[in-house]
Amino acid sequence: MGVVHCVVMDNSGLVYVCDRQGNRIQVFDKMGNFKKSIWIKSGHEETPDSWGTAWWMRFSRDPAQKFMYVADGRNELVHILDHESGAEITKFGRPGHQIGEFTHCHTMDVDSKGNLYIAETDIGRRVQKFKLVR
Repeated sequence: MGVVHCVVMDNSGLVYVCDRQGNRIQVFDKMGNFKKSIWIKSGHEETPDSWGTAWWMRFSRDPAQKFMYVADGRNELVHILDHESGAEITKFGRPGHQIGEFTHCHTMDVDSKGNLYIAETDIGRRVQKFKLVR
């Protein structure tokens, strides 16, 4: 790993590590045994990528933690993945300073109602709240 950018444990006790510059989330058990990688493609795989894509992640607050939210600061968007398979369901955002756009999409959290809060670092300097819709 280049830059370990976040560490999150799911309800089953698996540990998810954001390998920012490796464009992936690595999954380990509590004893440190590697289980799998979840790749977050940058769209720039042909060139070295010092920015990377897996900046931060959180799980949805339902008991099964059905969704994984991954902040992708390289592409200024949020990936929504299926927790069990790691497959991308959808993504949202784009570079910019308007509502729903990101400038250094960095840290995130989910509240008890399922609202997603995304903080931008460096020149972004704000937090945006996104409401879960069905």
